[in-house]
Amino acid sequence: CGYHAYTWPANKQGGTAPNENKFGVDLSKQQPAETTAWYAPSMYNIVKQNGEDMHIVIKPDKACVVNSGLGSVRGARMAEMSYSRQRNTQLQRLTDPMVWRYGQMQPTSWDDALDLVARVTVGVINDMGEDGLFVSAFDHGGAGGGYENTWGTGKLYFGAMKVKNIRIH
Repeated sequence: CGYHAYTWPANKQGGTAPNENKFGVDLSKQQPAETTAWYAPSMYNIVKQNGEDMHIVIKPDKACVVNSGLGSVRGARMAEMSYSRQRNTQLQRLTDPMVWRYGQMQPTSWDDALDLVARVTVGVINDMGEDGLFVSAFDHGGAGGGYENTWGTGKLYFGAMKVKNIRIH
């Protein structure tokens, strides 16, 4: 799905004239829904860029053949779910790996999590060979997913381990 991201400094006020605002439209007039300058609350956030607070708006791209300007449940929330201390979305992020132990998900160290992955992987390869190892991953891209959620696993499975059989949902 295609989206456009607009950013501008949080401490800089724009104007109503098209050349004075990020959207390039006349904001002195009422903006109807689904136009260039209209965005839902879920499409907005305040994030850090190079240490500076920035407004961010992420809107569906009407020219994209995949979504034709419509926002998916995940995609239309990318801005809202972006890491932000001002809007407290950082509280929804895991800070430690989680593993299933003793009948429940529990936080663990990175060393322990990677050791567990390594031991299970070696066990599967020793038992079934390299072609017996399959990994199921996701890459939805939206609402803080995609790059933020799969970068580490992608580096591990594609880069370090060179896993051949990966199912990406």
